[in-house]
Amino acid sequence: MFKYLLYLSLIVPIFGFSQHQIKGTFSPATEFKATMLYQLSSGNVNYTSYGSVDKKGVVQIDLDASIPAGVYKLVYALPQSDHNFEFIYNGTEDIVFNFDRATGVEFTNSKENQLFQSYKQSISTAQNELLQFYTQKTLDSIKYRKYLLQIDSLQNSYETLSKGLIASHFIVASKPYVPSKVVTAETYMENPKSDYFKPMNFQDTILQSSNFLIDKSIDYILGMHTSETPSFQQYTANIDAVYQAFSNTNLAYQLISLNTLKELLIKSQQEALAVYLTKTYVLPLAIELSATELMLSLQTFLRAAVGAKAPNFEIQDPLTALQTSLYELKDTTTYILIFWSSDCGHCMKELPQVHSYISSHPEKDLKIIAIGLEKKPQPWGEVIKKWPTFTHTIAEGKWEHSIPINYDIQATPSYFVLDASKTITSKPYLLKDLKAVLDQK
Repeated sequence: MFKYLLYLSLIVPIFGFSQHQIKGTFSPATEFKATMLYQLSSGNVNYTSYGSVDKKGVVQIDLDASIPAGVYKLVYALPQSDHNFEFIYNGTEDIVFNFDRATGVEFTNSKENQLFQSYKQSISTAQNELLQFYTQKTLDSIKYRKYLLQIDSLQNSYETLSKGLIASHFIVASKPYVPSKVVTAETYMENPKSDYFKPMNFQDTILQSSNFLIDKSIDYILGMHTSETPSFQQYTANIDAVYQAFSNTNLAYQLISLNTLKELLIKSQQEALAVYLTKTYVLPLAIELSATELMLSLQTFLRAAVGAKAPNFEIQDPLTALQTSLYELKDTTTYILIFWSSDCGHCMKELPQVHSYISSHPEKDLKIIAIGLEKKPQPWGEVIKKWPTFTHTIAEGKWEHSIPINYDIQATPSYFVLDASKTITSKPYLLKDLKAVLDQK
């Protein structure tokens, strides 16, 4: 529904007296049409207002006096999860910003946001200087202590400057690891992991009302490793540590947060980790809280996740008169399922490329099963004649058919790679990803 609401000019918030405003300039101006403002609260997202972007890239949103201070999110394009930024509104100042597609957001008015943005830039620069220092063959202890003092001084200075502000919650929680003495590069890289969550109060409702804890957690899961090639067990140990950090928070907030992390792992093409997180923590929490809709969604995800045996389905190919099922297919080491539709433009561009790839690599033991998500048999029955080497079947009823439902298909084309036992080994997101997988066969 959000997809259709975002650009509806009929959605105009009705406010009384305007106390403050959000005003920004987007660049390039022609690439932006509208924005939507949301208030964030402990994992929940509440619609607040709408603003049109004019021809010069300017947007202005007037804020009613009743709008509370807190953390807000401004969405400026679709998909909203990839095109937004958060900011602090303290109820006492206007928010003015410039947003550039290439460089992101810069606040030109708002003490809260300017202070936090300045803090992040300053700390990042100081930490990078220390890391650069570690690349030297010998460590000068005097210079080393100078770098440590600089980081510590910056942290203390910004904590003092932000005292009493909403930004203080984020600055205190972002405190970096600073060793008390000269340590080796290996020790410097190891200790931040053990101290990673110490500055963060996971019960802080301000931190909960932003992506801060989520962002820190996904960085920990994927990035906090002492080995250059972490094992699966090391990744799952990081997931366990993240769960422990969330374990003292409200159960509903835990569920929202851990499910968000699951989605981020999927987006990062770490589905095996998403499966572990779901089975170990997210699904049990959903069951405990009787979150029926989420439970069904999680079960559907697990049913068609990497490592699971692909759901069986009937195959009726009108080109060859073949009537069988997925599980009955034999004598092939690799199966590729393609979910597509004859009215899908991307599908009509990509399927010929897959057909050409298969035709030009007869030495590879590959079999394509193309499942057409169609409202009716025509024009599907004519279109499939272009790809005679595929095994075809139709899911008449499109999204409502049991096959795409069992495979949790959200878009076409979608690709699944199976081994000889019909276990899902990968789910390439793009055609180039599929080709990369097949090149290794």
